[in-house]
Formats: sequence, C-alpha cells, structure tokens
Amino acid sequence: MGRVGLHRKIPTAQETVTILSMAVLYDGAGSHGWITVTEENGIRYLQLDGTEEGAMDVHSENPVFHYLWFHKCSFLAQGPVGRALVLGAGAFTAPKLLAVDHPGAVVDAVDIEDQLERIARRYFRLELPAFARIRFHGIPGEQFLAEQPQQYDFIVDDLFDGFQHVPCRGRDANHVHRLRLNLADGGVCVKNLIWNPLIADTRAGCDETWQAWQSEFPNYLSLVLGDPDIGHNRLLIGANYAGTLAFTDAKLQLAHAGVPDHILHHTHDFSGRGA
Repeated sequence: MGRVGLHRKIPTAQETVTILSMAVLYDGAGSHGWITVTEENGIRYLQLDGTEEGAMDVHSENPVFHYLWFHKCSFLAQGPVGRALVLGAGAFTAPKLLAVDHPGAVVDAVDIEDQLERIARRYFRLELPAFARIRFHGIPGEQFLAEQPQQYDFIVDDLFDGFQHVPCRGRDANHVHRLRLNLADGGVCVKNLIWNPLIADTRAGCDETWQAWQSEFPNYLSLVLGDPDIGHNRLLIGANYAGTLAFTDAKLQLAHAGVPDHILHHTHDFSGRGA
C-alpha cells in the first residue's frame, strides 16, 4: 500500500542478507506469491510480490503508516469491542493494535496468503502473549465473509491485491453489503482505499466504493489523509447505528483515544464532496 519495495526472485529462502543499509531477513515463496521481509533504519517491512504490504517499528507497536492509527475508530463503536475483524492481515499491524487496545477481544485476521501467520510470528512479534487472542484465517476475504458470517463490533477492511489496487470484488456493492451484514448493531467499519490522481483505477475504485458505502450504512464518513489533490489514503467509516456521525465529534473521540495531533491535523472530511 505504500512505496514499491525490493523484489528479489531467489530460488530458496535467504536469511539475513545485508544489502547496503537494508537487511533482507526473509525472501521466499508463499502460497500465493513471493514474501520478502526487510529491515532498514529500525523499520521492518513486509513485501508481497515486491509491493510493500506492512511495516513495523522494531522498538514500538505504534503504526508506521499513518492510516493505521485509525484502528482507533474502534472507540467510535457504541459499546465495548468484544469481537473485531481485519480483512488483509499484512504484517498484522491492525490486529495487534486492536489486541492492545481491547485486550479482552477476539480478533480475526484474514488474508489469502496463508503463510503470513508463520512469517508474523517470526518477524513481526505475533508470538507475544499479548496477541494470543488473534485468530488467523488463511483464505480470501470474500470467502470468509460468505462462509463464516459473524457479528463484529469493529471491522477493518484493508484488502489490496497489488500496488494501490483494491480487488474489484472488494469494492463493489455486494462486498459492502457483506461488511454491513457482519457488523453488529452499534458497530463501526473502516475501509482503506488509495486515491491517486495519476492512476484512474484508484479514482474509480474510490467512487464505486463510496457510492455503495452511502447506500449501505446509516452513518458514514469519508476521510482524506493528507492533501486531497495528491495521492492519499481515503478512509471510509461506516457506523451501524442511528444518529449522525459528525467529523468534529469523531475527531475529538479519536484524539482522546490516542491518535496523534499531527495526523488529525492533516485529516480532512470529504463526506460531502464525493469520493
């Protein structure tokens, strides 16, 4: 979802190969693509088929990518979060953050790449006791929603299948409807998208998902992280409760929950201006 990373097609997994200032900790085949783990300047990166799909600060559990601070939208739910779902596990950043914020919750993490749990236990601290209530499901997100429907208090949808590309089946009205069906009364769902002025498909994906979002959720927000005129993360928030989900109120709640001021300062409400 961020920058394009190094992609080295090595026949066998390599351990701790140092290239300049970057260490390649793992480089090998997964079930659905090539998995690479690198470390540079205290940040550990996960790349799938050469595309950066996750990152971890080796000294902290704070998010490296700004959009992941919005896991704190779990505090916009009307009740305690007892069950959470993350579609698109990546480096397990969002599941781990939710496990820390809601230590009594069961967190289901879903990803088509079934080798990610093994990689995360070795390189992204998933083996720690604090994360014992994270349950991994190595299947496609659409399959999980269809075959294992459950009610969640909070859902993070971070499905990508390539550089800045949301799967077509992960952005249409049917997908958004399934998200709503799996969201408990009083719950909140967040979907991460990327809008890029130079890539038409990202703009079309934002438009398509936003239209479906407004039709499906009784309460919704569309937030832009950064300059609206250049490439940015677009976060769609849907709340399964009546009333008004106002950005000013949500911003105060997110600040109280711990989202840093400098991130909220560069977050803009785009709800009334289309996708």
